[in-house]
Amino acid sequence: MSLTKQARKRGCYCDKWETNPAAFESLGYPRGYCGFCEICGQPGHTQHFPGPIPYSGCWCDRHWRRILWLDPRARFGCLVWIVGLVLVWFVLKWLR
Repeated sequence: MSLTKQARKRGCYCDKWETNPAAFESLGYPRGYCGFCEICGQPGHTQHFPGPIPYSGCWCDRHWRRILWLDPRARFGCLVWIVGLVLVWFVLKWLR
């Protein structure tokens, strides 16, 4: 799969490698990546936050998935937190 197709699927800026590679090379990005992860510093992808927050950042695939599932502001993270809080509520109610 080409970088353009991967970038469209991911929603990042890696397609610029095929149109203007000198821009990313001057920033020191490895080929196939469009930034460095804000959390761990590994090569990553600049993309929209995985939720309704109007923020774009750069994350490696591992940290982007972690944010997607564990951040209460993210798409699936809010569901995980709601289910978790409901379960805690039931356990506390059961223990009384």
